[in-house]
Amino acid sequence: MLHDFDEINAILHSMADEGTLEPLAEPIDCEDCGPFDYAEVTGLWDEMYPEPEEMVDENGNVWYVS
Repeated sequence: MLHDFDEINAILHSMADEGTLEPLAEPIDCEDCGPFDYAEVTGLWDEMYPEPEEMVDENGNVWYVS
């Protein structure tokens, strides 16, 4: 079992160089990568953070839901 991220990243980069898989955008052990960074890098921003919809309840209060 592999637990060394440097070794894992080296294997993945080697596979990308060989054309076995697509090159990685970010290393898998990036410590300062947050959910917003992940969404932007992977192109999943719209799926993860859709535009909120405005809804009004019976009392006229506006609520934003996604």
